[in-house]
Amino acid sequence: MRERHPASGLPAAPQPQASSPASVASRTVWFDCTHHGQDEPSDYILTCADAGSVLQHLAWKSRTAQQAVATGVHELNNCTPNCAEGKFVEYPVVVTLWRSEPVSGQPGERYFTRITVRYTGPRPPAYTSNGQLVRHPAEWTEPLGPFGT
Repeated sequence: MRERHPASGLPAAPQPQASSPASVASRTVWFDCTHHGQDEPSDYILTCADAGSVLQHLAWKSRTAQQAVATGVHELNNCTPNCAEGKFVEYPVVVTLWRSEPVSGQPGERYFTRITVRYTGPRPPAYTSNGQLVRHPAEWTEPLGPFGT
C-alpha cells in the first residue's frame, strides 16, 4: 500500500531509490618496468634491461581514456665506443599512447596497449641490424604490455 502525504491525505510522491553502489572510477595507465601503472609519468624507461632508451621530460598535453599525448625527449645511449661507455643523446619527440584495454582483475582500470613516438627534430642515426644498414624512422609504433614494455 502506498503511503499518504500527512497533510493532504493524498498519495505521497514516490521516493527515489537508494543509489546503487558507487561506480568504480575509471583510469587508463601506462605500466612501467616494475609493473606499476603510471598516469602521467615525467619519464619512462623503454628498455627495461639496461635503461639505454628513455623518454624524459614528458609534458602531458592531452589525455582521454583512449589516448594520451606528451612532448619530451628520447634519450638514447649512442653505445660509442660501447654501451657501457656511451653517451646519452637527446632527440625531441611527441609521444602518443593509444588503444586502451581493460586490465584483467582490476575493475575500472585500463591500460594503453600502443605507443607511437614521432621525432620532431633530429632523430637517431642509422644503425646496423643483421648486417643491414637501417635508417632510424621519423616515427615508430610498438605494442605495450599490461606489465611494461
